[in-house]
Amino acid sequence: MSADWHWINLPGDRSEQVVADLEALGGECEDGNRPGLGRGVIVVQTNATSSFHVSFSHTNTLPIRGTDVPSLRFVVGKRQNSMTSVGLGNPYLKKEPIDFTKQADALLTNNPEKSRTYWFLYDRIVQVAAMGIQAVPQADVCRLLCRFRDSIGFRAEVCEQVRYIIVSSGKRPVSLRIVHIGPPPDLSIPRHQFDPISWEELPWQGCSCVFQLDEKHLELMKRVQALVSASPLGPLYQLVPPECICLNAVRLLDPFRRPELIHQSQSVVAECSGDHVDWAACYAEVHRRLEAVFHSAPWTYWPMRFERADCTSVLLAPTGPGSQACVSSWVKAVEEACGLCNAATTREMLTFCFAFEVFPVEGENAAQVRRDLVREIKSILEKEWDTMDFRCPTLAVWQTKSTWLPFQATAPP
Repeated sequence: MSADWHWINLPGDRSEQVVADLEALGGECEDGNRPGLGRGVIVVQTNATSSFHVSFSHTNTLPIRGTDVPSLRFVVGKRQNSMTSVGLGNPYLKKEPIDFTKQADALLTNNPEKSRTYWFLYDRIVQVAAMGIQAVPQADVCRLLCRFRDSIGFRAEVCEQVRYIIVSSGKRPVSLRIVHIGPPPDLSIPRHQFDPISWEELPWQGCSCVFQLDEKHLELMKRVQALVSASPLGPLYQLVPPECICLNAVRLLDPFRRPELIHQSQSVVAECSGDHVDWAACYAEVHRRLEAVFHSAPWTYWPMRFERADCTSVLLAPTGPGSQACVSSWVKAVEEACGLCNAATTREMLTFCFAFEVFPVEGENAAQVRRDLVREIKSILEKEWDTMDFRCPTLAVWQTKSTWLPFQATAPP
């Protein structure tokens, strides 16, 4: 529902007004996404300098303040415009929000001549409550997000049946322009690579030269993954399958770079029919070019020490100048043999991922949990990583962005 110049004037004294029944809203997006019970987004523009509230409620009977009506409530400009918050109930349970943000652009404007636009959503399918700025909800302008599949007090069942969107004022009058009300969009970060509804990665093709972790270090990374999974932020991340954790050192082929290989190789063109390009033929051609390099795989090794880590990846560093020279020489040999440049930067070559962020980590409480988690991960790896010799590189054929199989297992030459 578009609501251009639909203004709501609230007289203050915590007045409330119902602005939408999500069940009654018609229409749907091209992808079939539509609003409904437990699913909706509202975009609000205002030049208010005093706080206002947006609630997703089970009932349209007003007031909801001071009642036991289940509701999810956002407050912009709470505590003298020091925070924007989200929580359950009106007032919040134990009078504390579940999370909040102090980012300046998520607070009220300090100049009534300059308005700001905010969006607020709840989606029971992915169990996400979020708010952000600007008129189009997306991950990079999200300022506050909670996924209810956690262990710190957010219960998905409380918001499963929210149906009505209610706006309300604080003690002072506010005017709000309702810009849009409709179905909640996808806020996931790896869009087109991951389905947050089925919680599965989507197919992705490419190939690269990778080094796997040895048994000792793989067990270490499994412990790190367990820390991430068990943390309150676990529902925001997807773990890389342990058998696929690797140093993705030389990235040769992906959907965007495949034309480079096709233009170089008549044998690949011969395997194609019309506009269809056979990925298996591309992989076979890359492997054929690299056969001489892979003959040296058993005595190729990169000794690496731990450098730093975060919640999704580990950055390594060569143990010394000799190790650095080995890395540079081997990558140069691969590029010359293959005729394709390495798409990975030096930093990417020495980084391996053990998880990836599906939904943005936004909110002061979430950020503190992440800092504590990173500190714990770094402490473990600093004590136990020591040095690892990465050996026996292989050609990986990627099935998704984080899962792969050895070339021989999928498309033998």
